[in-house]
Amino acid sequence: MRPQPAPPVVLVGARPAEGHATLTRLGIPFVWIIDPGEPLPQTGPGVLAVHRAPYRDDPTCLLEVPLPRETAAVLSFTEFGLLPAALLCEALGLVSVSVGAVLRTRDKLLMRRVLRSTCPGPAFGIVGEDEPDADAFPLIAKPVRGAGSRGLHYIARPADYPALRDELRGLLWERYIRGPEYSVEAVSGEDGHRILGVTAKRTSGRPRFIEIGHETPAPLDPVVRGRIEECVRRCLDALGVDRGASHTEVKVEDGLVHVIETHTRAGGDRIPLLTRLVTGLDQYELAVRSALPGATAAEPQPRFAHAAVHYFPWEEAVLAGHADTDRCRALDGVVELEVHARAGDRLPLWQHSHQRPGHVVVGADSRDELHARVRTVEQALNPVLHRACDPGSLAPPLLPTS
Repeated sequence: MRPQPAPPVVLVGARPAEGHATLTRLGIPFVWIIDPGEPLPQTGPGVLAVHRAPYRDDPTCLLEVPLPRETAAVLSFTEFGLLPAALLCEALGLVSVSVGAVLRTRDKLLMRRVLRSTCPGPAFGIVGEDEPDADAFPLIAKPVRGAGSRGLHYIARPADYPALRDELRGLLWERYIRGPEYSVEAVSGEDGHRILGVTAKRTSGRPRFIEIGHETPAPLDPVVRGRIEECVRRCLDALGVDRGASHTEVKVEDGLVHVIETHTRAGGDRIPLLTRLVTGLDQYELAVRSALPGATAAEPQPRFAHAAVHYFPWEEAVLAGHADTDRCRALDGVVELEVHARAGDRLPLWQHSHQRPGHVVVGADSRDELHARVRTVEQALNPVLHRACDPGSLAPPLLPTS
């Protein structure tokens, strides 16, 4: 007797590409739900049907989509698909992160209130409602449901706040936590929270704090790493995140770990790729399998001891041109290189992460070699920028040396 084919899953969202690529690679058939605002993706093996549904504006619209008689799981790896997928899972009685957990992680104010008694965090409030005292400065004001550093504001002094109150009314304010920033990638399931890696983050600094680089494993004292991992486990427990991928951002100030925010999805900025290169653990695959009880993952196959993604710091300029990217991709340790900007493009002063013009992912057997390879790629790419700046200053250190 032939074995019965596995029941299909439902995938919500066209992006990121790793979501549908993982299902295809694992041979799991799926029904694809695409928002009208998303480009229709190319279908391939395993795609049983593609349905258009406005899940971004109406999370409950998935209840009207025709589904297979048997559905093994409902998955989403995109920010705006998390709540619709959790709602449909709950309606179907399927294994999933709960609707409550998704709401608590997507709403930054709600997250702060839930974590207040469990995990350390900064003073916080709502601009125009909860006035910060002098000890709360400097502070960050940001949208309650924002992403990608959009709408972020840095306010240095109490004297600067009154003039900005009306403009920023309704935003969440938090005391600015000083110190290095990290992200923690995990997958939760029946056996608890599995920490896959801790990644060091580099940002553009004030006032936008746009992410411009990540390195894994983060160069951390084992004691500090243990504190970070323990804090993240407490955070996920408190928020009710008990299934699937998570991406938690923390900062360490005076030895104390502060949760900045967390998400019930894999991280962006190619961080899951960095984790896989160094540990062999595929966060997308593990997240899929966490929703399919009894499924087991393949043995991990690490490629490098260290890996990093570096975003090219080209802004406030006109790009006259750059070297052949195919030649740069052939350099030692280069895993991925993308340049979105073309000759003649005017590169703005970055206001959010979607304005970054390109990146490179590099692996190596040591940190020194890793940093050297990033510099080699940037020098080989040799961008020509028309701006009042020395092009030789385009390659800052990957991470601070201290």
